Amino acid sequence: MQESSKEKTVEVASIKDENGATVVAQPKGVVTTTVVIKSKGDVSIGTAPSIGSFSGFKVTSAKISESNDDFRTAEITAVEYSTL
Repeated sequence: MQESSKEKTVEVASIKDENGATVVAQPKGVVTTTVVIKSKGDVSIGTAPSIGSFSGFKVTSAKISESNDDFRTAEITAVEYSTL
């Protein structure tokens, strides 16, 4: 594995008054976790235990490229939706 990243985001619902000032802001209740794995050589998700379990993830994109000049490279992106 060459690189991995994990990013969590929460959408916030807000109510503004007539002057445009936010008077209420609260999370919508869903956490979106995006995981990106980049590797060079053989690809195996099992070699990346530090980014967590993949049981509830959906793979949203996978890109594998290979040439005669270099090792095979891969980039896998997965998304998980969970409640707060």
